[in-house]
Amino acid sequence: MCLLVVASPNSTPRKKDLECASCNNPHGFGYAVITPTGIITGRGMSSKKIIKEFLEVRKQYPSSYAMFHARFATHGVKNEENCHPFKVSEQTYLAHNGILDVEIHTTDKRSDTRVFAEDVLPAMGGVKALDDNNVWKILSKWSSGSKIVIFTLDPEAKEACYIINESAGHWDNEGMWWSNTTYKASAWSHYVALPFEEKYAEDAKKYTYSDEDATCPTCLTEQFEDANPYFCEVCGQCFDCNGIYQDTCLCWTPETDKYATNKKGMTYNGLFSF
Repeated sequence: MCLLVVASPNSTPRKKDLECASCNNPHGFGYAVITPTGIITGRGMSSKKIIKEFLEVRKQYPSSYAMFHARFATHGVKNEENCHPFKVSEQTYLAHNGILDVEIHTTDKRSDTRVFAEDVLPAMGGVKALDDNNVWKILSKWSSGSKIVIFTLDPEAKEACYIINESAGHWDNEGMWWSNTTYKASAWSHYVALPFEEKYAEDAKKYTYSDEDATCPTCLTEQFEDANPYFCEVCGQCFDCNGIYQDTCLCWTPETDKYATNKKGMTYNGLFSF
């Protein structure tokens, strides 16, 4: 699926929307911000780090276009190299939401978008080719169902921001274009708020602790003295990001989970890598 948002000049996505998008598209994150001297980009596998970095850069350069991408992998390995946006040239970057019909060799570990950015678009003449109406129509039809965003400072290009199949996404009232609605919280993301007593009442009785300050804010269960300090052991809520343990949590790592196990069922002790 992926989620791609473009912020028009003097607009910035809300942090909570970026976090929700990252929960729904958890396979890598990246951003690009156009500045007077170049395009600043950042990519990584930690949503928390990349969101923080993006908002800091955006605050410094609010008067131009900016984009943020959260990946849901369909092609290519899940690593930083396959995170959007991708460099087309020194002055041009590209990000995409959808699936592109490009030929990828079985030994090629790149994603479909990366192949398009590094091989296909340059072969078409680069970003300046997008100013040709015939090329634009061909690309729009070929990528139907997908959305592609290109930022450029190339002096031969007529625009700084191109959105192919823009109508397939939507603009909000705050100046943001969203490729889909996976930035919006769904009812399922709050399933722990459903009638708690019926589902967890028996387990909750086992995990009581007299310290009034050690209470889960979601299920209101008092945590026992030796409880995991990062997650509620009854409903699974992360005490930091409010996501769910090993599901929608943005900050889970083996180091913060003393009960983490690898695929062989071995308890994490700092000696093995997940």
